[in-house]
Amino acid sequence: MKCSKIHKLTSAYIDGELNARDKEAFESHVKSCGACGTAVEETKSQRSLFAHAQQFKAPYGFSTKVMANIAPEKADGISWAPIFTRFAGAVVLLMIIFTGIISGGFLAGQLMPDKFSATARSLSLDIFDPAPPDSLGGVYLAMTEVGNEK
Repeated sequence: MKCSKIHKLTSAYIDGELNARDKEAFESHVKSCGACGTAVEETKSQRSLFAHAQQFKAPYGFSTKVMANIAPEKADGISWAPIFTRFAGAVVLLMIIFTGIISGGFLAGQLMPDKFSATARSLSLDIFDPAPPDSLGGVYLAMTEVGNEK
């Protein structure tokens, strides 16, 4: 058994809830690992302290008062604050994106009209020559034209 498994099973071991196979594996690991043995002994001593601690009686009606204070919180139902904050955050994010799009278009059109139009013209497909007829593209275009269908 690994030390992490020992730490998880310590309470079950002390309470006697482990089956025989797990109990044997637990005990053999604790005997061979000093750190785990110390941790188990510390847990046993803490359990003993709590078991022998003085117990106090709660005043009359204490549990009724506690339950009465808890009940109104359950009766309120849905809290709208988390829903509103998520909605408000989404609205603010959309406003920021929209403002960026609008201002970017405005700046590109107003501050740099020459560069913007030159960029748009350079991206136009009108500057390309048609494919030469003896190239692969020209042959493909010739074959796909409607007039060549048989």
